[in-house]
Amino acid sequence: MLDAAYELFCSDGYRATTMDAIAARAGVAVQTLYFTFHTKDDLFQAVHERAVLGDDELPPQRQPWYLAAVDADDVRDAVCHICRGVLSISGRVAPMIPAFHAVAGDPAGEVWERGQRLRLDGMVELVARLVKKAPLRKGVTKDHAADVLYLCLSPDLYWTMVIGRGWSERQLANWTERVILDDVFGLAAVT
Repeated sequence: MLDAAYELFCSDGYRATTMDAIAARAGVAVQTLYFTFHTKDDLFQAVHERAVLGDDELPPQRQPWYLAAVDADDVRDAVCHICRGVLSISGRVAPMIPAFHAVAGDPAGEVWERGQRLRLDGMVELVARLVKKAPLRKGVTKDHAADVLYLCLSPDLYWTMVIGRGWSERQLANWTERVILDDVFGLAAVT
């Protein structure tokens, strides 16, 4: 049901996607869909959560990329793991951006806002871990560092560069890694 909803929200948007269409795509009765998720907004939230958690249904802090970043001794290695891991999440979330933006003023729009707040909190936590590996560049605050990660690793940037401009996810990850290392730590990325 979540796969069917994700596909339809991405292709048709939130408003045009009906619970009947989702049920038909999933091969279940619409009553089953309502019994499981109660409302379309609840289903939208569940689809967003699954996009963030991935198939393993692990919160970002328990995903392999995060654990590798925490375990890395060198900040360059940690940033590399973070860029690749967060951008893989952004790759799953980005196709839903038009649906999120279409409902920005509706109760369903809170799904995106809540996700963005959690994402910023996650970036603050990542910066706290990274500064234990290397000092911030002179004049850079932890808030600025978190903002740089928040921007560079956003689903919106993924949407613009990968979906819109045709960059590969690897190209975006490499660029993001260089920007973060330079702007936040004053370091060059290892090529």
